Amino acid sequence: MVGLEDSIKSLLRPSDEIKFVLECFSLSSSNDDTSQNGIKGHPNLQRQRIVVVITHKEEGHGWEEGSVFVLKRKLFSSSTSNQLEIHRVFPVHGDFNITMAQLPQDFNDPQVTNLPRSRFKVTIDSGQTLVGSEPLDLATDNISALKDVLAECRRLKELSVNSPTQTYSWLASYATNNNIFIPSLPSSFPDLRDSHQPLSSRLSLASAGTPGDDSNDIVLIRDEWAHSRARNQCRRGRVRLKYGLKENSSLTWYSWMLSLRLGTFNVNGKMPTQDLAAWVRGSNTTARLESSNGFLPAVKEISPLSLGEVVKDPFDSQRDGEGVISFLLSNAPTNSSISSSDPSETLVPAIPESPEVPTIPISKNSDPTESEPDFDILVLGFEELDLSTEALLYSTSTAREDAWTVAVFAALGEKAELYEKLASKQLVGMLVMVIVKKSLQSCFSNIMTTSVGAGLLGLMGNKGGTAVRLTFSPPTSSLEDLDSALNDASSIGHFQHGIENPGPTVLTFVVSHLAAFDEMVAKRNTDFHELSKRLVFDSTVSQGLISVPEKFGVFESDILFWIVSSHLNYRINISDADVRGLLSSESWKDKLEILTHFDQLKTSIREKKAFEIFHEHDIHHLPTYRFGGGIATDSLGYDVKRKPAWTDRILHAYSPLTTKVNQSSYSGHPEITISDHRPVSADFQVDVDLFDKDQLHATATSLFRQVQGLEDLQERAKAKLSHTSIDMGDICKYDRSISSEREMNISSQVPLSFRFLPIEMHGELFPSWLSASHTTGLLLPNERVEIVLTAFVDNAIASRLNLGPRDLNCTLIIHTLMGKDHFVAVTAKYQYTCFANKLSRLTQLPGPIRTMKSHNDLLGESRAINAPREVMRLVNWLMSCAHPTVSISFPSMRSTAHSTCQEDLFMAEADPEIVDDIREHLDTGNEFPYSHDTREPSVPIAFGGALVELLTSLPEYVVPKELHGRCVAVTDRDEAFEVNGIMYMCFLNVWISVTAFLHYVVQGSSLRSEKIGMSCSR
Repeated sequence: MVGLEDSIKSLLRPSDEIKFVLECFSLSSSNDDTSQNGIKGHPNLQRQRIVVVITHKEEGHGWEEGSVFVLKRKLFSSSTSNQLEIHRVFPVHGDFNITMAQLPQDFNDPQVTNLPRSRFKVTIDSGQTLVGSEPLDLATDNISALKDVLAECRRLKELSVNSPTQTYSWLASYATNNNIFIPSLPSSFPDLRDSHQPLSSRLSLASAGTPGDDSNDIVLIRDEWAHSRARNQCRRGRVRLKYGLKENSSLTWYSWMLSLRLGTFNVNGKMPTQDLAAWVRGSNTTARLESSNGFLPAVKEISPLSLGEVVKDPFDSQRDGEGVISFLLSNAPTNSSISSSDPSETLVPAIPESPEVPTIPISKNSDPTESEPDFDILVLGFEELDLSTEALLYSTSTAREDAWTVAVFAALGEKAELYEKLASKQLVGMLVMVIVKKSLQSCFSNIMTTSVGAGLLGLMGNKGGTAVRLTFSPPTSSLEDLDSALNDASSIGHFQHGIENPGPTVLTFVVSHLAAFDEMVAKRNTDFHELSKRLVFDSTVSQGLISVPEKFGVFESDILFWIVSSHLNYRINISDADVRGLLSSESWKDKLEILTHFDQLKTSIREKKAFEIFHEHDIHHLPTYRFGGGIATDSLGYDVKRKPAWTDRILHAYSPLTTKVNQSSYSGHPEITISDHRPVSADFQVDVDLFDKDQLHATATSLFRQVQGLEDLQERAKAKLSHTSIDMGDICKYDRSISSEREMNISSQVPLSFRFLPIEMHGELFPSWLSASHTTGLLLPNERVEIVLTAFVDNAIASRLNLGPRDLNCTLIIHTLMGKDHFVAVTAKYQYTCFANKLSRLTQLPGPIRTMKSHNDLLGESRAINAPREVMRLVNWLMSCAHPTVSISFPSMRSTAHSTCQEDLFMAEADPEIVDDIREHLDTGNEFPYSHDTREPSVPIAFGGALVELLTSLPEYVVPKELHGRCVAVTDRDEAFEVNGIMYMCFLNVWISVTAFLHYVVQGSSLRSEKIGMSCSR
């Protein structure tokens, strides 16, 4: 055995460890190429196989992975030699399975002699169904060693489920022989967070002259390349479950849309007593209660601990002729269920989003112009369903869930019978409820639910989250109709979709309830990250001998909806008085935009502290918390003791490779006044990929085969760049992009992978002003990739470039993995701009900023002027534009100005081309080409826009931040002068000049001061 282990070790890398060895014989099988083994006269040795369990530990990450290697005698080796070679490799991952069974006593294989009577059959199955990955049947008599192998495989399989990463990159070095097939190994299910991160950020650390782990990087690049290319090649379209056929000559793609309506409602412990139709169905619903007040009959309060009567299933109530639901559905049609294969279904033309995407309807209501289209999925999140103490301690009752289910189906009105509750999950007061169309119910599978507490002691269910995970597969019954529709719409011959096994799309819905109070924003962010880790879907799956749990995190989805329901309690970071003042004002056009800028959730997303990859639609409804029921309310109905806030939110994240999500509405529903919160709803249209699951698997495997052994081939790869130097020219378009397209041509006859490297370890790949369309890539022989370099300068970048040299020269490093580095010299000349400079620096300019010989060409502080000439030029032009003159005097500027500034100055959007031209004349010092007497309204609007952009670009406040509190507290003229005396002269003069002009504009027009203040504060 010692000699055998030494032979095995000679085949392995030092980092890989032998755990157990089992000697076997191959049973007669067509998939085992024994005929090629040249050990003549030794049939037993010819069929001998060595099963070895190998493990690999990644010290840097602390995780362990395993694989089963099957070895055989080397070709033409002698009978006394222990020379071995790798025959098969089975990663212990995914659907891997190893089973044992006793062979019958009469089993006889004429090619294998002298086998013991007690023999066991061992079957090793990779779980793949493709050529090259067939199960392998072996026989052994060593039951003790077999038990050790089975136990170790069981342990490794469990580790593979819980491991944070599943790359198996260490196996790549064993796959250089094309006869060895290692299946593609995605990390169980793609993580949405990875899809929003560039692949370059997940590669090993490397820099110029300091190589990284090229072997592992090749695997990551290869996997990303194969999975994305396979998905794109197999996609027949993005599936839409609504709308009609879009005529197009190209039949390569067609699409469906899954229509979803999501809602969130903190019910504050109340039972349903109002019509919820506006929230459940939308504002244009036709279902209404007969009672004029819109209230439902009171529902009897039921203790969660009560074993008495609870609310029945809503459809049971309908059959029994009892309760609210039967009242609402008494006039409903008796046969209104929808079938996707209904022959009476008609195709309705629709305006295509893309000229390449025709569609097919799956629902009868397929007309997008109808006022109230049917949604396919309704997902509702409830908060504070039960506020009783006993519910917090112990509750198994579904009474309140049943009561709200009744109310929801009542709100669906005559269409309620078309829907069915698919799943729900409750944790104390939190509830997520999923309702789907009956006609689509069979399309949903692998339904999983989970919940986790994050309240008292980090465990109690008064805070935390609940979640539901669904797998949606497009209905096959609609594909025949699709073929017919596509053939009718085109002159092309018979068209077949070619889909036998439609691939799935995974949707996950989370409802959370986090820490309260304004000052707890950091705790709320922490709770979000804790829920992201602890919300895990678990289902045990039996796989032959090994039974292992399948576990999925909430981010292991194609689409993730996070119903940030009610008491997520992200608030608004400005004073209560300011919030109420803005909300009650009728003249502040963008008051909601201003308030959301200070919203804690928006700030957390912007600063990447929580919900980093999530999207939220612009908010156009009033805050939904907190409304009062008594006399202590303001004019809008908000409780005077609680600052209004948007505590009820709906966010989403999705993989752009597999889906596309469009949000069409985001609304509050103030008409529903049951609770101190108001419910919120959102409508989504999800384009679902239509592809064949088996074809995707086969295509991915084929692509993997094309690049198998990439590590060895890379050493022979030769990349040729079409350009080794690129001149980006003058960069003077502030806040605009400049692109230069260049191609990297591949002359190698073997596959090649590449990545960009930084100059220094932990450095950036590109300078801040430059980006590239590709930072990594893989190319097959004779392929080429176009790498587009883009220069872009915004406020933050300009503030740095203004302090440096004009010449922006840099060197880019393109590293071919396991090969050479290629260098690209990039040159550009930055044109200084007065924007994004400190006021003190602008006052020290010797002239226009473009005339500076270098960035240090400044006047001394003693020679600095009193105020930046650029600000003065803009204010002077604005003061002197238009008709009758009015003399205005203030420090540092005396100007004769005209009084007719247009009503929409500072209010209308400025023409960006005119603003750019004004900026260019400020930078060069040339006279403005616009007359003060211009009758063109776009010109003064552009000057106003240029002034606002200039002030916005300043890296510091005109009034220093430390003086804001004192300015607000000023009560008389003396205190105002005292504050002015603290400010530096250049700051004070700019403040006086701008405010004097604004005062003049307010006096000389019908614009009110708060409108001007609002516009200039953005």
